[in-house]
Amino acid sequence: MKKKICIISTIVILSALVFAGIYVSKNRFSLTINGSKIDKEEFLDAARRKQYDVTSYFSGKNGSNVDGGFWEREIDGETPYEKLAKEALEELKYFHAVYGLAVEKGYVEDDSYAAFLKRWEAENALRKEKIEKGEVVYGLSEYTLELYREYEMDVIQKSYCQDLENEGMEISDADRAQYYSEHEASYKREDDRILDYVKIPYEEYGIEEAETKKLKKQLTAIYKKLDESNSLEALAKEEASISPWLYHSEVREEELSMHSRMISDILEYAWDLEEGESTPVLDENGCLYLIACTERTSNEKTSLDEMKDNINKTLREQRYDAIIEQRAADSKVECDMEQIYLFMKKNLNN
Repeated sequence: MKKKICIISTIVILSALVFAGIYVSKNRFSLTINGSKIDKEEFLDAARRKQYDVTSYFSGKNGSNVDGGFWEREIDGETPYEKLAKEALEELKYFHAVYGLAVEKGYVEDDSYAAFLKRWEAENALRKEKIEKGEVVYGLSEYTLELYREYEMDVIQKSYCQDLENEGMEISDADRAQYYSEHEASYKREDDRILDYVKIPYEEYGIEEAETKKLKKQLTAIYKKLDESNSLEALAKEEASISPWLYHSEVREEELSMHSRMISDILEYAWDLEEGESTPVLDENGCLYLIACTERTSNEKTSLDEMKDNINKTLREQRYDAIIEQRAADSKVECDMEQIYLFMKKNLNN
Protein backbone atom coordinates (compact mmCIF):
# COMPACT_ATOMS: atom_id res chain seq x y z
CA MET A 1 0.00 0.00 0.00
CA LYS A 2 2.79 2.41 0.95
CA LYS A 3 4.59 1.51 -2.27
CA LYS A 4 1.46 2.29 -4.31
CA ILE A 5 1.03 5.66 -2.56
CA CYS A 6 4.70 6.44 -3.17
CA ILE A 7 4.34 5.67 -6.89
CA ILE A 8 1.22 7.83 -7.17
CA SER A 9 2.95 10.69 -5.34
CA THR A 10 5.93 10.41 -7.65
CA ILE A 11 3.64 10.56 -10.72
CA VAL A 12 1.83 13.62 -9.34
CA ILE A 13 5.13 15.38 -8.62
CA LEU A 14 6.51 14.54 -12.05
CA SER A 15 3.27 15.70 -13.70
CA ALA A 16 3.45 18.95 -11.78
CA LEU A 17 7.06 19.44 -12.79
CA VAL A 18 6.23 18.73 -16.45
CA PHE A 19 3.28 21.14 -16.32
CA ALA A 20 5.43 23.78 -14.66
CA GLY A 21 8.10 23.26 -17.29
CA ILE A 22 5.57 23.72 -20.09
CA TYR A 23 4.14 26.83 -18.39
CA VAL A 24 7.59 28.37 -17.92
CA SER A 25 8.51 27.46 -21.49
CA LYS A 26 5.41 29.16 -22.86
CA ASN A 27 6.00 32.28 -20.79
CA ARG A 28 9.77 32.50 -21.20
CA PHE A 29 10.87 35.52 -23.18
CA SER A 30 14.48 36.15 -24.10
CA LEU A 31 15.48 38.50 -26.91
CA THR A 32 18.52 40.67 -27.49
CA ILE A 33 19.36 42.92 -30.44
CA ASN A 34 22.95 44.03 -30.81
CA GLY A 35 23.52 43.14 -27.18
CA SER A 36 20.55 45.19 -25.90
CA LYS A 37 18.00 43.19 -23.93
CA ILE A 38 14.46 43.62 -25.26
CA ASP A 39 11.82 43.30 -22.58
CA LYS A 40 8.30 41.94 -23.08
CA GLU A 41 6.59 45.33 -23.14
CA GLU A 42 8.88 46.64 -25.87
CA PHE A 43 8.21 43.56 -27.99
CA LEU A 44 4.45 43.82 -27.46
CA ASP A 45 4.56 47.53 -28.32
CA ALA A 46 6.24 46.66 -31.62
CA ALA A 47 3.66 43.94 -32.24
CA ARG A 48 0.81 46.39 -31.65
CA ARG A 49 2.30 48.74 -34.23
CA LYS A 50 2.42 45.96 -36.83
CA GLN A 51 -0.90 44.30 -36.02
CA TYR A 52 -2.88 46.29 -38.58
CA ASP A 53 -0.30 45.60 -41.31
CA VAL A 54 -0.45 41.87 -40.65
CA THR A 55 -4.25 41.70 -40.68
CA SER A 56 -4.22 43.74 -43.92
CA TYR A 57 -1.63 41.35 -45.39
CA PHE A 58 -3.97 38.41 -44.89
CA SER A 59 -7.08 40.36 -45.89
CA GLY A 60 -8.88 38.73 -48.79
CA LYS A 61 -6.94 35.47 -48.54
CA ASN A 62 -8.81 32.21 -48.09
CA GLY A 63 -10.02 31.80 -44.51
CA SER A 64 -8.63 35.16 -43.40
CA ASN A 65 -11.62 36.52 -41.49
CA VAL A 66 -10.35 38.27 -38.36
CA ASP A 67 -12.38 36.21 -35.94
CA GLY A 68 -11.57 34.33 -32.76
CA GLY A 69 -9.41 31.78 -34.56
CA PHE A 70 -7.70 34.12 -37.01
CA TRP A 71 -4.27 34.35 -35.40
CA GLU A 72 -3.74 30.58 -35.15
CA ARG A 73 -5.34 29.63 -38.48
CA GLU A 74 -2.92 28.64 -41.23
CA ILE A 75 -3.56 30.76 -44.32
CA ASP A 76 -1.74 29.92 -47.56
CA GLY A 77 1.04 28.22 -45.62
CA GLU A 78 1.48 31.05 -43.09
CA THR A 79 0.21 31.49 -39.55
CA PRO A 80 -0.75 35.08 -38.62
CA TYR A 81 0.67 35.04 -35.09
CA GLU A 82 4.05 33.87 -36.42
CA LYS A 83 3.92 36.53 -39.14
CA LEU A 84 3.17 39.16 -36.49
CA ALA A 85 6.10 38.00 -34.35
CA LYS A 86 8.46 38.27 -37.34
CA GLU A 87 7.16 41.74 -38.25
CA ALA A 88 7.54 42.91 -34.63
CA LEU A 89 11.13 41.69 -34.66
CA GLU A 90 11.85 43.60 -37.89
CA GLU A 91 10.28 46.71 -36.33
CA LEU A 92 12.57 46.38 -33.30
CA LYS A 93 15.63 45.93 -35.50
CA TYR A 94 14.77 49.17 -37.31
CA PHE A 95 14.10 51.03 -34.04
CA HIS A 96 17.45 49.99 -32.57
CA ALA A 97 19.26 50.77 -35.82
CA VAL A 98 17.98 54.35 -35.63
CA TYR A 99 18.71 54.80 -31.96
CA GLY A 100 22.01 52.94 -32.06
CA LEU A 101 23.23 55.43 -34.67
CA ALA A 102 21.77 58.30 -32.63
CA VAL A 103 23.81 57.25 -29.59
CA GLU A 104 26.97 57.00 -31.70
CA LYS A 105 26.41 60.56 -32.97
CA GLY A 106 25.45 61.95 -29.58
CA TYR A 107 21.85 62.81 -30.47
CA VAL A 108 20.53 60.75 -27.54
CA GLU A 109 22.38 59.31 -24.56
CA ASP A 110 20.62 55.97 -24.31
CA ASP A 111 19.09 53.80 -27.05
CA SER A 112 17.02 51.64 -24.72
CA TYR A 113 13.23 51.49 -24.86
CA ALA A 114 13.04 52.51 -21.19
CA ALA A 115 15.05 55.66 -21.94
CA PHE A 116 12.80 56.39 -24.91
CA LEU A 117 9.72 56.19 -22.67
CA LYS A 118 11.35 58.54 -20.15
CA ARG A 119 12.08 61.12 -22.88
CA TRP A 120 8.46 60.89 -24.02
CA GLU A 121 7.14 61.43 -20.50
CA ALA A 122 9.60 64.28 -19.91
CA GLU A 123 8.60 66.04 -23.14
CA ASN A 124 4.91 65.86 -22.25
CA ALA A 125 5.61 67.07 -18.70
CA LEU A 126 7.60 70.03 -20.06
CA ARG A 127 4.80 70.98 -22.47
CA LYS A 128 2.21 70.73 -19.71
CA GLU A 129 4.31 72.96 -17.46
CA LYS A 130 4.73 75.60 -20.18
CA ILE A 131 1.01 75.63 -20.92
CA GLU A 132 0.21 76.07 -17.22
CA LYS A 133 2.61 79.03 -17.11
CA GLY A 134 0.96 80.59 -20.16
CA GLU A 135 4.02 80.08 -22.36
CA VAL A 136 3.79 79.37 -26.08
CA VAL A 137 4.01 75.67 -27.02
CA TYR A 138 4.56 74.91 -30.69
CA GLY A 139 2.93 71.83 -32.13
CA LEU A 140 0.94 69.45 -29.97
CA SER A 141 0.15 70.14 -26.33
CA GLU A 142 0.75 66.44 -25.63
CA TYR A 143 2.28 63.62 -27.67
CA THR A 144 0.89 60.13 -27.94
CA LEU A 145 3.64 57.52 -27.83
CA GLU A 146 3.45 56.97 -31.59
CA LEU A 147 3.53 60.66 -32.45
CA TYR A 148 6.49 61.19 -30.15
CA ARG A 149 8.31 58.30 -31.82
CA GLU A 150 7.73 59.91 -35.23
CA TYR A 151 8.80 63.30 -33.90
CA GLU A 152 12.03 62.05 -32.30
CA MET A 153 12.99 59.86 -35.25
CA ASP A 154 12.45 62.83 -37.55
CA VAL A 155 14.71 64.97 -35.34
CA ILE A 156 17.39 62.27 -35.43
CA GLN A 157 17.19 62.07 -39.23
CA LYS A 158 17.42 65.86 -39.60
CA SER A 159 20.37 66.03 -37.19
CA TYR A 160 22.23 63.39 -39.16
CA CYS A 161 21.46 64.89 -42.58
CA GLN A 162 22.48 68.42 -41.57
CA ASP A 163 26.01 67.30 -40.61
CA LEU A 164 27.87 67.09 -43.90
CA GLU A 165 30.71 65.20 -42.23
CA ASN A 166 28.43 62.22 -41.69
CA GLU A 167 28.65 59.28 -44.06
CA GLY A 168 26.83 59.93 -47.35
CA MET A 169 25.87 63.53 -46.62
CA GLU A 170 28.24 65.26 -49.04
CA ILE A 171 26.38 65.62 -52.36
CA SER A 172 28.50 66.23 -55.47
CA ASP A 173 27.54 68.12 -58.60
CA ALA A 174 27.57 64.79 -60.44
CA ASP A 175 25.16 63.27 -57.89
CA ARG A 176 22.73 66.15 -58.34
CA ALA A 177 22.98 66.10 -62.14
CA GLN A 178 22.28 62.36 -62.25
CA TYR A 179 19.26 62.68 -59.96
CA TYR A 180 17.94 65.63 -61.96
CA SER A 181 18.33 63.71 -65.21
CA GLU A 182 16.54 60.65 -63.80
CA HIS A 183 13.59 62.77 -62.58
CA GLU A 184 13.55 65.41 -65.31
CA ALA A 185 9.89 64.84 -66.15
CA SER A 186 8.86 65.86 -62.63
CA TYR A 187 10.48 69.29 -63.05
CA LYS A 188 8.29 70.26 -65.98
CA ARG A 189 6.12 73.29 -65.25
CA GLU A 190 2.49 73.28 -66.29
CA ASP A 191 1.42 75.51 -69.18
CA ASP A 192 -0.27 78.83 -68.57
CA ARG A 193 -3.85 78.83 -69.84
CA ILE A 194 -6.40 81.55 -70.55
CA LEU A 195 -9.93 80.18 -70.58
CA ASP A 196 -13.31 81.63 -71.46
CA TYR A 197 -16.20 79.47 -70.38
CA VAL A 198 -19.93 79.29 -69.84
CA LYS A 199 -21.10 77.38 -66.81
CA ILE A 200 -24.83 77.14 -66.05
CA PRO A 201 -25.54 75.23 -62.80
CA TYR A 202 -29.20 74.58 -63.61
CA GLU A 203 -29.81 72.17 -60.72
CA GLU A 204 -28.36 74.53 -58.10
CA TYR A 205 -30.48 77.42 -59.37
CA GLY A 206 -33.62 75.32 -59.88
CA ILE A 207 -33.90 76.12 -63.58
CA GLU A 208 -36.85 74.33 -65.13
CA GLU A 209 -36.25 71.49 -67.58
CA ALA A 210 -37.74 73.37 -70.52
CA GLU A 211 -35.55 76.41 -69.87
CA THR A 212 -32.48 74.15 -69.45
CA LYS A 213 -33.14 72.57 -72.84
CA LYS A 214 -33.44 76.04 -74.37
CA LEU A 215 -30.12 77.13 -72.83
CA LYS A 216 -28.44 73.95 -74.02
CA LYS A 217 -29.75 74.57 -77.56
CA GLN A 218 -28.37 78.12 -77.48
CA LEU A 219 -24.98 76.90 -76.27
CA THR A 220 -24.91 74.29 -79.04
CA ALA A 221 -25.60 77.02 -81.62
CA ILE A 222 -22.72 79.07 -80.19
CA TYR A 223 -20.44 76.02 -80.27
CA LYS A 224 -21.16 75.49 -83.97
CA LYS A 225 -20.22 79.10 -84.77
CA LEU A 226 -16.88 79.04 -82.97
CA ASP A 227 -13.93 79.68 -85.27
CA GLU A 228 -10.96 82.04 -85.60
CA SER A 229 -13.29 84.96 -86.26
CA ASN A 230 -15.95 84.16 -83.66
CA SER A 231 -14.79 83.73 -80.05
CA LEU A 232 -16.83 82.25 -77.25
CA GLU A 233 -16.67 85.55 -75.40
CA ALA A 234 -18.08 87.53 -78.33
CA LEU A 235 -20.80 85.03 -79.20
CA ALA A 236 -21.92 84.51 -75.60
CA LYS A 237 -22.21 88.24 -74.99
CA GLU A 238 -24.71 88.47 -77.85
CA GLU A 239 -27.13 86.12 -76.08
CA ALA A 240 -28.92 87.81 -73.16
CA SER A 241 -29.74 84.49 -71.48
CA ILE A 242 -26.17 83.17 -71.82
CA SER A 243 -24.00 86.22 -71.09
CA PRO A 244 -24.65 86.20 -67.27
CA TRP A 245 -23.00 82.77 -67.15
CA LEU A 246 -19.87 83.79 -69.08
CA TYR A 247 -16.54 83.73 -67.18
CA HIS A 248 -12.87 84.42 -67.88
CA SER A 249 -9.91 82.84 -66.06
CA GLU A 250 -6.18 83.31 -66.48
CA VAL A 251 -4.65 80.16 -65.04
CA ARG A 252 -0.96 80.83 -64.47
CA GLU A 253 1.32 77.99 -63.41
CA GLU A 254 2.29 79.66 -60.15
CA GLU A 255 -1.39 80.04 -59.21
CA LEU A 256 -2.51 76.61 -60.38
CA SER A 257 -3.21 75.23 -56.90
CA MET A 258 -5.54 78.13 -56.15
CA HIS A 259 -7.43 77.70 -59.43
CA SER A 260 -7.60 73.94 -58.85
CA ARG A 261 -9.58 74.61 -55.70
CA MET A 262 -11.85 77.26 -57.24
CA ILE A 263 -12.60 75.86 -60.71
CA SER A 264 -11.50 72.23 -60.54
CA ASP A 265 -14.33 71.11 -62.84
CA ILE A 266 -13.41 73.67 -65.52
CA LEU A 267 -9.74 72.65 -65.44
CA GLU A 268 -10.67 68.97 -65.65
CA TYR A 269 -12.72 69.44 -68.81
CA ALA A 270 -10.34 71.98 -70.40
CA TRP A 271 -6.99 70.46 -69.42
CA ASP A 272 -6.17 68.93 -72.81
CA LEU A 273 -7.43 71.82 -74.92
CA GLU A 274 -4.87 73.47 -77.14
CA GLU A 275 -4.99 77.15 -77.98
CA GLY A 276 -8.04 77.88 -80.15
CA GLU A 277 -9.85 74.67 -79.20
CA SER A 278 -13.03 74.23 -77.21
CA THR A 279 -15.02 71.49 -75.57
CA PRO A 280 -18.39 70.49 -76.99
CA VAL A 281 -21.43 71.44 -74.90
CA LEU A 282 -21.22 69.31 -71.76
CA ASP A 283 -24.07 68.37 -69.45
CA GLU A 284 -22.39 67.09 -66.28
CA ASN A 285 -23.41 66.96 -62.61
CA GLY A 286 -26.34 69.34 -63.00
CA CYS A 287 -24.38 71.92 -65.03
CA LEU A 288 -24.05 72.95 -68.66
CA TYR A 289 -20.53 73.78 -69.86
CA LEU A 290 -18.89 75.25 -72.92
CA ILE A 291 -15.17 75.99 -72.48
CA ALA A 292 -12.69 77.58 -74.88
CA CYS A 293 -8.91 77.87 -74.51
CA THR A 294 -7.98 81.25 -75.95
CA GLU A 295 -4.29 81.07 -75.10
CA ARG A 296 -1.86 78.36 -73.95
CA THR A 297 1.79 79.13 -73.22
CA SER A 298 4.51 76.63 -72.33
CA ASN A 299 6.76 77.28 -69.36
CA GLU A 300 10.39 76.28 -69.09
CA LYS A 301 11.08 73.38 -66.75
CA THR A 302 12.52 74.11 -63.32
CA SER A 303 16.31 74.30 -63.65
CA LEU A 304 18.86 72.15 -61.86
CA ASP A 305 20.15 75.22 -60.03
CA GLU A 306 16.66 76.03 -58.75
CA MET A 307 16.24 72.45 -57.52
CA LYS A 308 19.69 72.16 -55.93
CA ASP A 309 18.60 72.42 -52.28
CA ASN A 310 15.60 70.17 -52.82
CA ILE A 311 17.71 67.49 -54.51
CA ASN A 312 20.36 67.69 -51.78
CA LYS A 313 17.71 67.14 -49.12
CA THR A 314 16.13 64.24 -51.00
CA LEU A 315 19.45 62.47 -51.63
CA ARG A 316 20.58 62.88 -48.02
CA GLU A 317 17.35 61.46 -46.69
CA GLN A 318 17.55 58.54 -49.13
CA ARG A 319 21.11 57.81 -48.08
CA TYR A 320 20.22 58.07 -44.39
CA ASP A 321 17.34 55.62 -44.92
CA ALA A 322 19.68 53.23 -46.74
CA ILE A 323 22.19 53.39 -43.87
CA ILE A 324 19.47 52.63 -41.32
CA GLU A 325 18.06 49.78 -43.41
CA GLN A 326 21.52 48.25 -43.76
CA ARG A 327 22.19 48.56 -40.02
CA ALA A 328 18.84 46.93 -39.32
CA ALA A 329 19.62 44.10 -41.75
CA ASP A 330 23.01 43.58 -40.09
CA SER A 331 21.55 43.50 -36.58
CA LYS A 332 22.71 40.66 -34.35
CA VAL A 333 19.59 39.01 -32.97
CA GLU A 334 19.73 36.40 -30.22
CA CYS A 335 16.51 34.54 -29.46
CA ASP A 336 14.67 31.26 -29.77
CA MET A 337 12.03 31.99 -32.40
CA GLU A 338 9.85 29.11 -31.22
CA GLN A 339 9.72 30.73 -27.78
CA ILE A 340 8.97 34.09 -29.41
CA TYR A 341 6.11 32.50 -31.38
CA LEU A 342 4.68 30.91 -28.23
CA PHE A 343 4.90 34.21 -26.38
CA MET A 344 3.17 36.00 -29.25
CA LYS A 345 0.36 33.44 -29.42
CA LYS A 346 -0.20 33.54 -25.67
CA ASN A 347 -0.51 37.33 -25.61
CA LEU A 348 -2.84 37.43 -28.59
CA ASN A 349 -5.13 34.99 -26.80
CA ASN A 350 -5.15 36.98 -23.55
